[in-house]
Amino acid sequence: MEDNMSELQQANGAGKASVGLQEEDGYSREIRDLALNLVMRVPSAPAALRAASNDDRLAAVGEATIRLAEAKDIETICAFRCAQSMEYWGLSATEESHRLFRAETEAYVRRNLDKVVHFALVEVAGEAVSMSGLEIVDRMPAIGVRGGAERGATVVACYTLPQHRGKGYMSQMLSMWSALAPMLGVDAVYIESHNPSMQMLALDEGYDYVSEKYRLDLASVRRADSAVQLGAVGSVPEPAYLPAG
Repeated sequence: MEDNMSELQQANGAGKASVGLQEEDGYSREIRDLALNLVMRVPSAPAALRAASNDDRLAAVGEATIRLAEAKDIETICAFRCAQSMEYWGLSATEESHRLFRAETEAYVRRNLDKVVHFALVEVAGEAVSMSGLEIVDRMPAIGVRGGAERGATVVACYTLPQHRGKGYMSQMLSMWSALAPMLGVDAVYIESHNPSMQMLALDEGYDYVSEKYRLDLASVRRADSAVQLGAVGSVPEPAYLPAG
């Protein structure tokens, strides 16, 4: 698998773009840690899939982990993005347009990683096998949103290596994004996809089909979670309080 990833990166011109990296600030690191803790509490379809910190090594060969990407993963992100473009759009790695796409992708990720866009990676035996991203957009007017503005985010760059599909990795990443998005000030998460499997997954994860997109209203999700929690609390006897004074 390591040889395959190396060949994939070489075929897609890894390292051709040269753009200065922005150093990760303390807030970004805090968000990463919080997200990883949340992932550990999100139910996962494959029983072996668990959250891993960026410093964690796999305890057992073959065990799948999920984590947020960081600067060291940029080459992998670009390789997966290019593999997606070749499979879904039929582009060839030898085409000049594709080489330009590779360079522009790397430049964009280097400028915006952990600022405008976040990526998650699923790894098996230390090798990335699946990826998705969450790209945040500025607030824009929206009907029915307090203040008339909505900060949305779109799930992007969803790709799993063919031999690792059908194991629930993408579902786990969507659950992760819905947990992370509120901490980033996001009101709604969108999915735009012509892939029937991705469309069905979006519906299964609670997204609504709106204007040729799939939309997850995070406020509604939070209200539903609160109702469940209140129902559980309602069955607990109220504590006795001492009289004032």
